Amino acid sequence: MVVLVVQLLCWTGQFIGHGIFEKRAPALLDNLAQAFLMAPFFVLLEALQASGYEPYPGFHARVQAKIEAEINEWQDKRQTLIS
Repeated sequence: MVVLVVQLLCWTGQFIGHGIFEKRAPALLDNLAQAFLMAPFFVLLEALQASGYEPYPGFHARVQAKIEAEINEWQDKRQTLIS
């Protein structure tokens, strides 16, 4: 019963968080496989990285650079659509 209540609270929090802060639907609504298979893997990798794990030296910095480049590209495309 406790696990069910925690699950319901967490799912509700996720939908509220996405709606209020991100202003978009969670990935669960786009792709069920991504939500149930890739999301837990992503959380595991984030936890491992937070504890200092890197598959090879410089991995985290390289991934962060790629993420920032993708975000900048997305923002540029968004800005050109708006203007």
